[in-house]
Amino acid sequence: MYRETAKSIILFLLVISSAVLTYMVWSYQPEFSQVDTSLDSTSNIGQGEPVPFNSVMRAYQLIWVDGDNVRGTIEENAVVGVREFLDGTEIEGIDVYNNMDRLDPAVKENGDEEFLIVDYPSEMPSKSLFQVLGFTYEGTLPDYSFDRIVVDIASPQVTFYLLNESLDRVAVAQTDIDSAYLLSIVDEYETSFEAYTPVITNQQTSNNKTAIYGPEDPGEVSIENFLSTQISIDTVNSLLFMEDEASVSQNEDVYVYEGENNLATYNTETYNYVYTNLDESQTSDRNPHQTIQRSFDFLNSHIGLSQDHMLFDYDEEGSESTYRYTLNGYAVFSDEISHTITTKYGSNALFEYERPLLYINAQIPSEESKTLTRLEDVRYQIALNEEIDLQKVSKITIGYDMRFSDSQTELNVVEFVPEWYVKYDGEWLRFNEGGLE
Repeated sequence: MYRETAKSIILFLLVISSAVLTYMVWSYQPEFSQVDTSLDSTSNIGQGEPVPFNSVMRAYQLIWVDGDNVRGTIEENAVVGVREFLDGTEIEGIDVYNNMDRLDPAVKENGDEEFLIVDYPSEMPSKSLFQVLGFTYEGTLPDYSFDRIVVDIASPQVTFYLLNESLDRVAVAQTDIDSAYLLSIVDEYETSFEAYTPVITNQQTSNNKTAIYGPEDPGEVSIENFLSTQISIDTVNSLLFMEDEASVSQNEDVYVYEGENNLATYNTETYNYVYTNLDESQTSDRNPHQTIQRSFDFLNSHIGLSQDHMLFDYDEEGSESTYRYTLNGYAVFSDEISHTITTKYGSNALFEYERPLLYINAQIPSEESKTLTRLEDVRYQIALNEEIDLQKVSKITIGYDMRFSDSQTELNVVEFVPEWYVKYDGEWLRFNEGGLE
């Protein structure tokens, strides 16, 4: 009897302890510190839907000069947003002059100047500009290229002054835009502007219409981190080679794909892919506007661009169009990873196509930032460097240096670090401790 009673007591205790343990497991809350593990999606580099031409044919900064008050912005909603209100504008006349004497915007009644400056990273065909703006002109537009527009808003009607990169020619275009109307549009984006300052590097940049402009004191700029993914090389080859079967060979980090009419190489270290159409030659007699349009149509039909790409450069001699990725309004550069998309057009079709096979698909939260020096200090340090000719500096802007994160994992984390970039003797170089590299 006692034995049965003991067994009942033990069984009862086991049931009670089991119930207590079950409650403790279900009610337990670990005391972890709160960690942000969210991933923000972002547009892919070279993957997605077709994009409109006016999203890639755009300026990199807009400057507003009103007397001594100089402000500017790189925010796309302002740089691109202003022009969206100008569609349907009529060009009443346009003339090209082989000197800068005609660069003479009006002044206001109080004697102050007021004008806008729209800066492009390199020379662009004026025909492409007017196509993007939706301007109409009864005559024939001149074959003229520019990299800066000075917009006179002190006169009753807006006049565009299109300056070439050498600053020795100007095209003057009179429009039917009311200056007060354009100014009211710019006013709507006033909060996007920050203090800008002009710097002088040579005789050509010695006035407020031709000077180099940039943020006066950018201070801390965020460092961004993203996950990256490789684009399938087989998919790209199938789109370009079509039914042409290719043989594959390898030389260290470079794979070579060779068909009867097509050739491609892929560097696994830099993610750089280059395709060549063996049936085409590089020579072309098309004008820059036509070549740029054809390169854009090709890339769009192959889903080669995203909304974040910008037509960054055009080389007329080689019929070469270069598109650069942008992040937060800043152009992206890299010595480590392929980051530009380039096309070269021949007489009848595409001759060469170069692009990265890496795209960005998710942002990793980060609170890191980098403090950038003042623009005037950048100019001063360059001037002190005996190995650099300050007169060869034509542009200075902030960009992102894209590199793989130092704390690299199998996730392929790509880091975007803000830096000053200088266009020196036609080449974009990173400013680093008084030097250019």
